[in-house]
Amino acid sequence: MGAAKATAMKSESGALATGVADRAGVVVASARLEMRLMPALLLDALLARDRASIGRIAGYTVPDAFPAPEDLPFLRFRREQLARDPARYPWSVRAIVRTGDRKMVGFVNFHGAPGVNDVGAADALELGWSVFPEERERGYATEAARALMEWAGRAYGITHFISSTTADNSASLRVHAKLGFAATGEVIDGEIIFETRLTAR
Repeated sequence: MGAAKATAMKSESGALATGVADRAGVVVASARLEMRLMPALLLDALLARDRASIGRIAGYTVPDAFPAPEDLPFLRFRREQLARDPARYPWSVRAIVRTGDRKMVGFVNFHGAPGVNDVGAADALELGWSVFPEERERGYATEAARALMEWAGRAYGITHFISSTTADNSASLRVHAKLGFAATGEVIDGEIIFETRLTAR
């Protein structure tokens, strides 16, 4: 494998390391953003609303409004998944961190390892994203999702991706279009299912 395939990663302590295939993907970087895995200790602090611990563990600014009450069931679900199976960590929830000011602007995650998706495709990853309202319309969702899909392709050879959204979520529909997703014709739990396939590298 040539040097072009090498990827850079940062450990949770921030130390820089280089590997041919970054299968842990603790930090996946793009031009303006870092998608940083949120460790169990950080999820615990977020669920407890322990602002001092959140700041100490995260190493970036987490807005005081996060997590909102509607975010707590999702974070609790991800924390329980990690407790049952720590191997889920690379596919768990990530903070979207703007590198310019080290501020969290949203979050993104895969629904699970390859095969864990709404359509049951064994070779596919499903992903979803949320950008905080005050940070929207800056292209962050598109940039974050694209970087994660490209990382999954480099590190795991995954080229098939699933996502979903509701018909009235125009912003999410635009992101899907920018990422090359096409509707499959399926609707599950009121959400339109989309898929795309990246060119293998």
